[in-house]
Amino acid sequence: MPFPVCQIRFCLILCISCFAFTAFSQDSTLYYKGSITAAGATGRTPFWQYANQHGSVPLDGNFGLADVGIYKIYNPNNPRTFQWSGGIQGIGSYGKSGNAFLSDAYLAAKINVFEILAGQKRMVTGLMDTTMTSGSLSMAGNSRPFPRVQIAIPKYFPLFFTNNFVAFKFSYSDGYLGSSRINYGSVNWIPNSYFHHKSLYFRIGGKQDHYKIYAGVNHQAVWGGEAETTPLRKLDPPTAYLYTIIGKTVDYRKIGNHFGTVDIGGEWKGKNWSYFIYRQNIYETGSLFKIINYTDGLNGVSVKRLKPLPKSKTYFAFQSFLLEVLGTQNQINKNPLSGLAIFESGNYYNSYLFNRGWSYYGSGIGTPLIPNAGNTREELPWSKSEFTNNNRLWAFHTGITATWMNLRLAFKGTYSRNSGTFISDFGSVKQQASVILNVEKNIKVLKGSTVFTSISSDFGDLYENSTGIMIGFRKSGFID
Repeated sequence: MPFPVCQIRFCLILCISCFAFTAFSQDSTLYYKGSITAAGATGRTPFWQYANQHGSVPLDGNFGLADVGIYKIYNPNNPRTFQWSGGIQGIGSYGKSGNAFLSDAYLAAKINVFEILAGQKRMVTGLMDTTMTSGSLSMAGNSRPFPRVQIAIPKYFPLFFTNNFVAFKFSYSDGYLGSSRINYGSVNWIPNSYFHHKSLYFRIGGKQDHYKIYAGVNHQAVWGGEAETTPLRKLDPPTAYLYTIIGKTVDYRKIGNHFGTVDIGGEWKGKNWSYFIYRQNIYETGSLFKIINYTDGLNGVSVKRLKPLPKSKTYFAFQSFLLEVLGTQNQINKNPLSGLAIFESGNYYNSYLFNRGWSYYGSGIGTPLIPNAGNTREELPWSKSEFTNNNRLWAFHTGITATWMNLRLAFKGTYSRNSGTFISDFGSVKQQASVILNVEKNIKVLKGSTVFTSISSDFGDLYENSTGIMIGFRKSGFID
């Protein structure tokens, strides 16, 4: 089931460009954005400058970066059953070497509440505070978007027979990751590997209610090359795909590298502030229905201001607070699959089969707090069969946003205690702290323009100590 990626991307660019000019003559849903950034650091790029940036920021420390995108968005005031959207975003950077790629390149069609999407688009999955989070466990927006085909109900759709008290949304997609190195099998390389994803979430509480409860589950799997790696099983791609989506076990092993979370959250909206608590609970190695690994997961509490301050007010004011705790130390399957000892321990974001683990273009698809082994200190243990050498940790993360003198301020800080993996054990706990302070201000020179700067720093035992500064200019708006 390989996708001709180059041809797909070329066709997407051609189609979106044509449609964009058509859209320009019809309505004002044509949106553009662009930015120019320069950065310097004492070492490598600090963690919070590149994490959760969709793989767009180089790790060189000193670099220049430019991106530009044009999008056709849905018209919320259009009563038509059918609408389409699309987007292209190109990114170019220059540091120790140059790099250029398409981040977004997609077309989508909305038919009533359903959406069909083809191409690559920035997305995240899971219950969380999307603005200041350390990153969702399943799909965090840390790596580049990969080409996919998806069908979804992207917004919560109320069920009429519950008097709109219960609503749901879902997504189902299959993506292409390219070739992959194989750790164990009849071959050491396969030309095509894929990413399967599905999710289902419910919301209890009407749209205008002060309180809401959320619950849902997502499932992801990396698969491909089963006919080459295990020829005796005689698994052709359609059969392997079916076994992947249903989680079937063959010869005591799951087909594909599976990972997902079961999420629950609660929200309450007061007069001036909203409060949101959430939990993402990890399941892996056949543990979904056996309720194990209670301590492993992401816990969060978010508080946000609802009532904006008057525009004339320039005094200091908090806008949001976030506290998250991530634990992944356990990884123990108390009821191992088929009773086999090899399933007694998990290995989050790594795979016994795929050397790439849970990654795309070298960046983790899940939380950035579990990094590529190549990004950690050189003296730390690591195995050539693993994507990450640190998936056992406790991390404490905070985010704060505020306004002052027409400035928008955002702070992120993370402290973690890292133990390596079961294969690459660090021997002792490695402590790490990473912080960033970002400042933005709208300017009147060009309508829709913003200047921004940030200072960030890493200090500890996991990453190279480094302090960096970034400055940039950003402009966005609609084409009338």
